Amino acid sequence: MSSIAILHRQAQQALINKDYQQAHQYLLALLNLDSEFSDAYFLLAMIASDHHNNLQAIELILKANQLTPDKAEYLAQLARLYVLENQHPKALTHAKVACGQTITNATILDTLGVVFSKLGRHSDALPLFEQAIDISPNNSEYYFHYGASLKFCGHFNKARDAYEQAIKLQPHHVKAHSALSSLGGISEKHNHIPRLVAQYQRETEVDNKLHLGHALAREYEALNDYQTAFSFLNQVKQDKLQAIDYDFSQDKELFSSLTEAFTTQQNTFSAGHQSSEPIFIVGMPRTGTTLVERIISAHSNVSTAGELQHFGLLLKQLSNSQTNKVIDKTTVEAATSIDMAQLGKAYIESTRAQTGSHQHFIDKMPLNVLYAGFIAKALPNAKIICLDRNPLDTIVSNYRQLFSVNFSYYNYAYDLETCSQYYDLFKQLVATWQQVLGDNFYVVNYEQLVNDPKQQAKKLIEFCGLPWQDSCLSIDKNSAPVATASALQVRQPISNKSIGNWKKYQAALGNIVGKYQ
Repeated sequence: MSSIAILHRQAQQALINKDYQQAHQYLLALLNLDSEFSDAYFLLAMIASDHHNNLQAIELILKANQLTPDKAEYLAQLARLYVLENQHPKALTHAKVACGQTITNATILDTLGVVFSKLGRHSDALPLFEQAIDISPNNSEYYFHYGASLKFCGHFNKARDAYEQAIKLQPHHVKAHSALSSLGGISEKHNHIPRLVAQYQRETEVDNKLHLGHALAREYEALNDYQTAFSFLNQVKQDKLQAIDYDFSQDKELFSSLTEAFTTQQNTFSAGHQSSEPIFIVGMPRTGTTLVERIISAHSNVSTAGELQHFGLLLKQLSNSQTNKVIDKTTVEAATSIDMAQLGKAYIESTRAQTGSHQHFIDKMPLNVLYAGFIAKALPNAKIICLDRNPLDTIVSNYRQLFSVNFSYYNYAYDLETCSQYYDLFKQLVATWQQVLGDNFYVVNYEQLVNDPKQQAKKLIEFCGLPWQDSCLSIDKNSAPVATASALQVRQPISNKSIGNWKKYQAALGNIVGKYQ
């Protein structure tokens, strides 16, 4: 075996062992012998990726791909990295080229499936996960990824089977346990409570207990045992709150800075980009944003791009703010000097992996409500629809929801009191947006919508500047994937049965009830 082949194998093994320093030395020695050995650049990229240096990793893979064009493994990892860097059009381009190759490696297929899933193209992801499972049927993670895309596409029974298989292969797969409980179908005879309790009692890691506690809460809720459900929620959320550095005053400072920026500096912003494609649906989470998305996306002139983080990330980038949060007071202040036309144009271009096929597209990231002022400046022809829901239903629904555990902007949801305080800040901010943003900011009341869906839906469609279509009321026939916590509910006809759900937890709400009644 040649020296190059030996060094290559040694580098691969060192990388598998996460001995990055040794792997790096082997690869530099290899490149000293052959500066055009493409896989050396690729393996250096994997070292960079494991250390979260995505841009360096992308540069290295591009070099590898230049030396050995269109190798599926290179393209799949390149697509994954572009997704992480929020460069979705580039991710889609490379993923499509990779899928044009003959792929027999399950890891590559799963990586591509995850890329398509992250791009909101769950129908494209399904066959890739299926191929990965055929090749490697004992990998629990492949079944978990497959189950998520099945759920988002509305194939709930198949999703249950996939999650069960993931748990069978890896009994401690807490995210699979949690996802399975979100699919409903729970009864006295058919539930997962004994299995979940046993796993919960064994678990010591805070985030894992958080997933299991939420799963148990959903299972007990289905059995109408709200006291036990709340006890699990309360315990795991308090444990999580103690494990993080969260201070509600930071949220208060952020909201104040937004109000200040748009009440004292209204006339200092530059002109925006003139595209009228986007329809932003915003509000607090769990207030009906997905329902409104389903109504509007059922229109033949509208597609949905899902919940995009693009606008906030681009605003952060263009503001040159160096703080460690995507949005905070410093970033808001810096963003008032951004070239708004550049921001608007960059946002539209960043969505092209998901958009461009219809006259309009929906961006349904609820917390874009924080950016509504900047959206209105960067995209003055965009429509912004904001959901308003009963305060107690909003607070309880946010408390019951397990949001991304690594996304600090949902930290308020670990405590009922901060949920209430956050809701108050939200209402004050919406009042500001109504005052300063004009006719392109529209507030829709959730209770009015579900109690009188036809009339309210017609107002929504009219606000979007579209002709009425009866299909907009048949959300249960809308086949587009739904990658939100409401994936199950919005596959059913419009209903008002969620109104007043807070009363099930009234005993635990204490003084919060009197605050809003």
